[in-house]
Amino acid sequence: MRVAARQSGYTVVELVIASAILLSVSGAVLGLLHEGLAGTPLLEETTDLHQRARVAADALAGELRLAAAGTPSGPLTVFFGAIDPRHPADPVGTASSAALTLRYVPAGGAHSRLAQPLAPMAAVAVVDAFNGCPVGATACGFVAGTSAVVFDAAGNADMLEVDAIGPGILTVSGPAGPRAVSYPTGAEIAEAVQVTFFFDAPNRQLRRHEGGGSFVVADNITSLAFDYFDAAMVPLPLSLFRDGPFTGAGPMILDADVSRIRAVRATLRLETGVDTMRGSDPRFFARPGTATGRRVIPDFVARVDVSVRNWR
Repeated sequence: MRVAARQSGYTVVELVIASAILLSVSGAVLGLLHEGLAGTPLLEETTDLHQRARVAADALAGELRLAAAGTPSGPLTVFFGAIDPRHPADPVGTASSAALTLRYVPAGGAHSRLAQPLAPMAAVAVVDAFNGCPVGATACGFVAGTSAVVFDAAGNADMLEVDAIGPGILTVSGPAGPRAVSYPTGAEIAEAVQVTFFFDAPNRQLRRHEGGGSFVVADNITSLAFDYFDAAMVPLPLSLFRDGPFTGAGPMILDADVSRIRAVRATLRLETGVDTMRGSDPRFFARPGTATGRRVIPDFVARVDVSVRNWR
């Protein structure tokens, strides 16, 4: 008698259990995948927010470290206020927490002295091209298209544009119009940078102004504030820079108290530009958005503290 071979297989119960396990694992994997894909825009926007903060902080810190760098005669703060708490377009004698102008002589910048007086309306500056100038330089190293500053021991200073050069002469113009004073023979003239950082509130931007125009340093900025400190790190209120006495003349007249500035703090608040990633709590969002739950990006506050190394 022949016995039939027993056939192995899965019971219906085993198949149901296996299917349930497969569905559970697949659901967990798909859930993690969905969570990761949903979080990608949040991660990208957070990265962008911190990158913008880093760019803004680096730009401010870099220029603040150069502020007031001068000539062999000493830092610019010996002669005039190289740190000006206002925009050049602001009225003389004012101060703003949302704008800061810095002036400095770049490393290796051209430098000389006037060989003849420079009258307020004069368009030609005659420079001493024989003392301390590079050998063979046409106009002591100055070149057309650069900015310069002329200043004297009385605290007067004016920014100039070098339009053309000749043997020992500079053809100059004043970006703010005629100079207010006449500069005597021996007054210093040096290649210079004047840069302004300011908060463009309507467009929520940190902007940099130099020469004849400005450009965006960082956007989606909700606030910018500059604070000033003396050598003992005591805060200097803005009112101190508005009440005189004033030094200099013309567009660069400044409150004498700006010479007390030894450190500057810049505080920026940045936000995501995506409304659906900003929540409604005003403690964390300067401009509340429509986001709910945990998928939000709070505003980020960046602070830059720099000591002014070029001071008398």
